[in-house]
Amino acid sequence: MLLNDKAALITGGGRGIGKAIALAYAREGARIAICARTVPEVEDTIREARSLGGECYGFSCDVSSEESVQRLLENVEEKFDRLDVLVNNAGVMNRPVPIVELPVEKWDYVIAVNLRGSFLVTRAVLPRMMRQRSGSIINLSSSIGRGAYANYGAYAVSKWGIEGFTQTLAAEMKSYEIRVNSVSPGYVATKMTGYAGSQPESVTEVFLYLASDESKKLTGKMLSASDWKSQGKGH
Repeated sequence: MLLNDKAALITGGGRGIGKAIALAYAREGARIAICARTVPEVEDTIREARSLGGECYGFSCDVSSEESVQRLLENVEEKFDRLDVLVNNAGVMNRPVPIVELPVEKWDYVIAVNLRGSFLVTRAVLPRMMRQRSGSIINLSSSIGRGAYANYGAYAVSKWGIEGFTQTLAAEMKSYEIRVNSVSPGYVATKMTGYAGSQPESVTEVFLYLASDESKKLTGKMLSASDWKSQGKGH
């Protein structure tokens, strides 16, 4: 199997893209830990992953909270003696509104979950990966984080921030053989899009590649799931 015996942590794994990634990893032999704020959704993902023969554990976590993230990592470290893959998938979106009309609390909330959350979880995971001198960190980006798009100010800025975070971290971690890449999944049927778009399962191939040893030389890249599907492996 592509991910046999690898241990992965996926944030926002209760539904949508995060759940699809978790199930894809389970099919390929990975041991999985997922987290989300909604416990019933976490439990559903655990059941489905285990029905595929996967080893899966789930935890409640608010990724924007340092204390909650610390508890998450303590729980994960009780289950796994190593951590090979982190997928920073948890995210929220503001409703479309011009920046001049965007409430400060909405701005703070989106930045806290999407950008601060990725930072907090990554920072908590890094010491273990650095000791291992290996690991793959996959950050969920967006086309809105790579080109101007009006009326999604907080979300766009959070995803532009994710791209900068990815590039900086890739440079810092290269000597530890920890690779860091970002993925724009495209327009996918999730709660954010009102369940319009392609099915989450259709974008998992690039996440499998980045978690596997096939991508061990790839770091600091901005990948697109749609380009990956059209061009195939080796993109």
